[in-house]
Amino acid sequence: MENYSEFAVRMKNALKLQYPPVAIAFSMAPPPDVNKLDSPIRFCQMLDKVRYEGETFYTTCESHTCDGGSSSCGMKDMSERIATGEFLCKMGLFGTPRAARRFINANPRIKAGTVKFLSFAPAEKGSFEPDVIAVICNAKQGMILCEAFAYDSGKRAAGMTGPPICSSIAAAPYLTGEVIYSLGDHGARNYMNIKDDEIFVGIPAELFKMICENVEKLEA
Repeated sequence: MENYSEFAVRMKNALKLQYPPVAIAFSMAPPPDVNKLDSPIRFCQMLDKVRYEGETFYTTCESHTCDGGSSSCGMKDMSERIATGEFLCKMGLFGTPRAARRFINANPRIKAGTVKFLSFAPAEKGSFEPDVIAVICNAKQGMILCEAFAYDSGKRAAGMTGPPICSSIAAAPYLTGEVIYSLGDHGARNYMNIKDDEIFVGIPAELFKMICENVEKLEA
């Protein structure tokens, strides 16, 4: 297993991150020696539980109180009330169900039933092999992460400013193998303890070491 814990600490120090990067794993079996989350919450709140409380845990579909997290991350099909666009329209997020449905259908989503367990931990603890590492940071720190991705590859990080973060910084990096940044979404900013100037960056685990090393070069 790659030594993600070492690189998580190095990235936190190089970028002067206030909170640790969050390791996320999609699996069909729970990671060994990791406990199940004790009470159901939203995907976005799980990120807060890791970064503020330093907790490590795995979740099942029943652990998620928001359909967005469980359906974006491959645990279940999207519920009918979300798929039709009616619910988001009634919330006032879209002017018509048509607009809401168009938006929903364009969001990255892991195939339903291909994930049974979604696990979270501070990446610096190295509790399990992650698939994606999420960094919550300010805009300048996010810019440096995107520059670090481009340093050797010349590739641009993709911005997904509309989809919920469970889709944009968890499912999308997992599916595409690309670094994805997001300004967040209405739900996440409502339910998380997050500052107005903080953004989200999702990094495929296989790129994490390279990006960390390039951050150190850029910040040297």
